Amino acid sequence: MRGLSKRLGLALLSTALLLGGCGDRSEEAGKVSRQPVDSGKLKLGYSGSSALIGLQKRGDVEAKLAAHSQSVEVQWQRFDDDAALFRAIEEGRVDIGAVGHAVPALLHREDAPLVYLAAEPANPAAYAIVVPLDSGIFTADDLIGKRIASAPFSNEHLLLLQTLGSAGLSERDVLLAPLAPADTLRSLEGREADAWAVAEPELSRIEPLGIRIIADGTLSAAKRDIYVTTPESLKGREALFRLAVDAIGEYDDWMLAQIHDAAELLSGLTGIEHAGWLASFERKSYGTAPFLASIAKEEQQVADTAAKLGGRKNGIDAQGFIRAWMPE
Repeated sequence: MRGLSKRLGLALLSTALLLGGCGDRSEEAGKVSRQPVDSGKLKLGYSGSSALIGLQKRGDVEAKLAAHSQSVEVQWQRFDDDAALFRAIEEGRVDIGAVGHAVPALLHREDAPLVYLAAEPANPAAYAIVVPLDSGIFTADDLIGKRIASAPFSNEHLLLLQTLGSAGLSERDVLLAPLAPADTLRSLEGREADAWAVAEPELSRIEPLGIRIIADGTLSAAKRDIYVTTPESLKGREALFRLAVDAIGEYDDWMLAQIHDAAELLSGLTGIEHAGWLASFERKSYGTAPFLASIAKEEQQVADTAAKLGGRKNGIDAQGFIRAWMPE
């Protein structure tokens, strides 16, 4: 009976912590009221210390649109995490944003159709659950009863769910602590949790503190970011969106070809050291690709896995979101 009470207490506290950080995960968490589309603006969003901050600084999207006589104002918005960015996309406050592909699967509301524009490469090494080197946690089995910090409803969150599942555990067996990715270093320095589910570039930022990886993205269905919009934002602006996605892809190519220049640029914008960005580039590749059949199949797998583990009543049709774009 005492064990049951403990598990119930963990479940209630975990739920309170998680929902307090991001709101109800359910697809029934209120109807979506989308803002009208402003055809004179292209609103781009990114979260945390995303490498897209370098694209904003360089002005490549603006230059690309101007070169093709697209006279729109480009606006950039930063969000603390992917969940907040995704909600902004759903509500029409952002036109295009890159989020982990577990995010729509966990948070999408049924009355808010989406369009999947492009996918980054799969990056399993870019996601990990870590502990300090002096921790007594060595495997997923050791996580029971522990406090685990993670960005809610993210790829890292899904990795945590699948890691717990591999040990016969669930969210009810741990304490979940919502964490904005950019606060990971401070959280680890202050030992505010027992373990952290993290992604690049924060994984490389905290590595010098001394960490042990107990699980990585190879355990998870969620291994990439995707670019997302809405049918309303896209309608009549397909050429504009293609130019923007092309500019993002060209910037990604530049980063991979000029890693030291990219690391220097991003270091000055994020506070992550040059060496940290170089380490991040080793774990995470960049680029934009259409949703080929293999990627489309993976997207549906992520959606189905997240629905099952995240407690959704209904899954999402990732294939439908992909068909709504169908780049040439």
